Amino acid sequence: MTMKYIAPSFFEEKVLPLLSFLYTDTMYSDKYDYFRIKDILDQFSHSQLVSKQWAVDELSTYIEQEDSIAVIGGWYGLMSHMLCESGITNTIMDYEIDEICIDFHYRFKVHDNIMIEYKDGFEIFDSKEHNGNDKVIICTACEHIDQEDLYGYMSIKNPYARVLLQSNNMYDIDSHINCHDSVDHFIETLPDMSVLYKGTKKIGDYERYMVIAK
Repeated sequence: MTMKYIAPSFFEEKVLPLLSFLYTDTMYSDKYDYFRIKDILDQFSHSQLVSKQWAVDELSTYIEQEDSIAVIGGWYGLMSHMLCESGITNTIMDYEIDEICIDFHYRFKVHDNIMIEYKDGFEIFDSKEHNGNDKVIICTACEHIDQEDLYGYMSIKNPYARVLLQSNNMYDIDSHINCHDSVDHFIETLPDMSVLYKGTKKIGDYERYMVIAK
C-alpha cells in the first residue's frame, strides 16, 4: 500500500525513536509497559492506515475553509496527522481520555494546527460553543462506543455539522461492542440524518464501514 499521507521520515524521526525509548524504558522503569509498544504498532498497522486514508480521501470534499474539526478518540494522533498531511490547514482538536496516548501524541505531533485535549470528545455535543455549524466531527472507532450512547450523541448533533463515523464487523474482539453486518445496518442504528457518503472497505478478513452524514 502506498502511504499517501505519511512520509517515510515520520517513521524514522518520530515512530522508531519512540519505540526504542519505550523498549529501553520498560526494562528499567514501570511507568510504561510493553503493551504500549504493541499499541503503537497497531496504530500504524496496514488496516489502520487504509482506514484513515479512506476517511481523509472521502471527507476532504465536505470540509469548508471555516470549519473546525474534532477527532473523538484520537489515540496517538494518526487521524489528525494524516488530515494535515493531505493539505488541510483547519484547526483540528484531538480529544483523548488516555493520558499516555496524549503524552505520545505530543511526541508525534508535527503540525501546529493540531490541538490536543484530555477530554471525552462526545461532551462537545452538550456544548453550544462546540456543537456549532462550523464543525466536522470524526470518530473512526464506533465499534468501541455503546450503540445507545452513539445514537444519543448523534440525536443532539447540530443538524448542519458533518460527522464521519466508522465501525466494522469484527465481533470476535471483546472491546468491540458496536459492530455491524453491513454499512446499511450501521446506518439503521443511527438517528435519521442526511447521508452524504456511505461505503464498505474489505481489509484482510474483515469489513470496515464508513458513513459521512449531517
